[in-house]
Amino acid sequence: MAVAGIICEYNPFHEGHKYMIRKVREKTGADTVVAVMNGDFVQRGAPAVVDKYTRARMALLEGVDLVFELPVRFGISSAQDFAYGGILALESLSFVDFFCFGSESWLGSESGDVAVLREAGRFFAGSSGDLASFEMEISRLVRSGMSYPAAREAAFWKAVRQESWSELLSGGQLLFGDPVAVDMAGRSDLFAPNNLLGMEYIKAAELLHSRMEPVAIRRAGMRYHERGAGGDGFLSATAIRENMSDGDLSGIPEGARGVFAEYAAAYGCFLDSEPFWAACSYAIRSHWDELERFKDVSEEIAGRFRACLYESVSFADFVARCKAKHMTMTRICRCVFQVLLGVEKSAERERQLPYIRLLGMRSEAAGCLSRVGDAGETVVVARVSRDSERLDAEGRKKLEQDIRASDIYRGTVMAASGKRLPDEYKRRLITI
Repeated sequence: MAVAGIICEYNPFHEGHKYMIRKVREKTGADTVVAVMNGDFVQRGAPAVVDKYTRARMALLEGVDLVFELPVRFGISSAQDFAYGGILALESLSFVDFFCFGSESWLGSESGDVAVLREAGRFFAGSSGDLASFEMEISRLVRSGMSYPAAREAAFWKAVRQESWSELLSGGQLLFGDPVAVDMAGRSDLFAPNNLLGMEYIKAAELLHSRMEPVAIRRAGMRYHERGAGGDGFLSATAIRENMSDGDLSGIPEGARGVFAEYAAAYGCFLDSEPFWAACSYAIRSHWDELERFKDVSEEIAGRFRACLYESVSFADFVARCKAKHMTMTRICRCVFQVLLGVEKSAERERQLPYIRLLGMRSEAAGCLSRVGDAGETVVVARVSRDSERLDAEGRKKLEQDIRASDIYRGTVMAASGKRLPDEYKRRLITI
């Protein structure tokens, strides 16, 4: 019985996600599809538009068999740590055979081709090639006037294939790609967002010596952050979130749309970052002299936080004031929420999850759960009040961080809507 895993946010679940699940089953022959999904906050440094239980129900109705929560310490982190946490979660389950992800169209086939991404993942894991020389080559090319994205790709091909970018282009030798797909800046889609995540997944699997096989599914429809309601294929999550403000649920499949509409009728709000501003600013003041201990907060970012906080009137205003040319808005947002949620730097990588939170399942997939943590090292937490007792002190501390994050989200929804939501200790497993 084959099992395929997907690391996701489903913010919200849309037609592209449904398409991917169907392709995953076709390509792997999997009987069971497992999703490891971000909780109430997402990787780019923002609250999810609806809570994790609503999104889990949407996924279960549209083809996923088991939905587990990615711990917040990984979920609101850089792409590298997000990918590592997702692969660690799937590996800790011990019954997943494939990890599957979307890839950009440059790979040249309907189902995608994972070979070059596997090579890149191994390279960035330090299993092949010279990373120090790679970084030096990027710096040299940037100094010569090349943009950073183009320099990174050129340096990668030189490091991996020992050929220059110009030689690869002139000889038409773009392995697993097509020179025609190279844009006017001299770049293919190798380092596009989904491919980058794919590399990080493969890198994480390499570091964990995982037996799971990577599977790339070619992305269909809009590109990652593409906006607007037109165009061919599926809408992007970015476009769907923007359209939602006008009550337009286009791009969300029928079953998931019903769940989404039910949530909207009950709570009347989809969250963005602004309602969290008071809590975020208080958290920054509370940790004024120790901001650098949070995960992605550098000394420079901590300094900008201290310089800008008292001049800022909103979340968006604060992030805009803190932004520097060499920093992305996403990183600033992520750092703010890391302070709020208490996500700190860690001295070493985890090699096994002490627990994995089960949010929901289809009843026919229940048999898989008996295979979790064959060595007894990972506890499946289906009901917090009961299953947390099986954890040691360190495991409970980590679980409490996830519970605290959900409590902050829950409190913000209740304040905005005037409606009650059950707390984490009263939540029951979603079963379909």
